[in-house]
Amino acid sequence: MNHGKDRYVRQPANASTCWEPMYRLDVPLDPLERGLLMTGELWRLHRVSHFGAAALASPVKHSRYEHTLGVWALAKTFFPEWRELHAAALLHDIGHLPFSHAVEKAIGQDHHRMTEQLILSAPIAGLLSKHGLSASDIVDLLNTDSPLTHRSGFLGLDHLDSFLRDTHAAGLYDRHPAELIRNIRFEGHVVSTDEETASHILEAVVRDHCIFLHPYHLALDALLSKAVLGLIRETPCFAEEIRTMTDDRLLARFESGDDEVRAMAKVLFHQPHRLRPSEAHAPHAIRAEVRKLYPKQPLVNGVPLTELRDDAKLLLQELESLRGVFFYRID
Repeated sequence: MNHGKDRYVRQPANASTCWEPMYRLDVPLDPLERGLLMTGELWRLHRVSHFGAAALASPVKHSRYEHTLGVWALAKTFFPEWRELHAAALLHDIGHLPFSHAVEKAIGQDHHRMTEQLILSAPIAGLLSKHGLSASDIVDLLNTDSPLTHRSGFLGLDHLDSFLRDTHAAGLYDRHPAELIRNIRFEGHVVSTDEETASHILEAVVRDHCIFLHPYHLALDALLSKAVLGLIRETPCFAEEIRTMTDDRLLARFESGDDEVRAMAKVLFHQPHRLRPSEAHAPHAIRAEVRKLYPKQPLVNGVPLTELRDDAKLLLQELESLRGVFFYRID
């Protein structure tokens, strides 16, 4: 007896379903989805950390691929007939650089634009067309309000998975994500649920902010960015080369950098404990700033949770206290 173990080793190329382990969902695969999952653009995400440079010094080490699979599994579960949404869920992050957001701003790249370029190019556009979908329609869907993501203060599929997946990986949850999603439904584009489940989800939102926006983790991102900029100064074309890299290829590339780049890489990959808080005026201080917050919440029977519970309102207000500028140095 294999007790269902085959589901854990099935590959998309020869499977009719795909097992999403965190939500414990066995999700049907159609031919387009099977093809997309086998493209190099999507497969690369296996080796791109969702949690940025913090993955080098924390237990939160899941990949962009795992996040993508989670978002897609949720899209298939809650919107089983919406093929464009399923494709958009699989493709929404294919433009991410190594270590996700960590170096994006520093080198002037935008993963949203890179994602669009990849969707509109071969082989993705051809695969979509072969199965009756338009690449430009998928790009348009990614740029409009949908259950995947939207500009409101409420939760869509993309952020929901990130908050639940990060806190699950960190062990900072009171109820397992697989239990929570079974109490969720959608009102239009927005996650809606009962009051108790909504409270657990809001806790995940705040806890995730506290870890991914921890100044130490942001300082690791800043140090990684500094090392990448060092490589670009040596070899300007590296700014293009990095777009198709994985985390491991970037780590290997640091070995060919100059002494300063290699010294920063050594701290990142072998001695992260040497990164310590400092004063702004300290020599070679590394600046880490909390700028962007995602104060998202679910609805409870059409009503924002913060309108029903004062403790929920206080939780979201806590996020504002995370803003600030911090400095670190290498001891």
